[in-house]
Amino acid sequence: MIEQLKKKVDNLLITNQSNPKEFKKYQIIKQILNKKNCFLNMDIEYAYAILKDLQIPNEDIKKVYMQLIDMKSIK
Repeated sequence: MIEQLKKKVDNLLITNQSNPKEFKKYQIIKQILNKKNCFLNMDIEYAYAILKDLQIPNEDIKKVYMQLIDMKSIK
């Protein structure tokens, strides 16, 4: 799942190259996603905000978050 989010942020960086504010936001998100177990080390509100910024549909955010923090899926 995290790899899919990394690809999504890369696409959003390309899409927002001409929008400095959005581009900077996605650069920060990319740095966060590159940290090991990043979703285990942040507040749920912060995690939900990142998922929302990555354009995960509201009805899927909880499911995606649960997959990201599932200890069995973490390497």
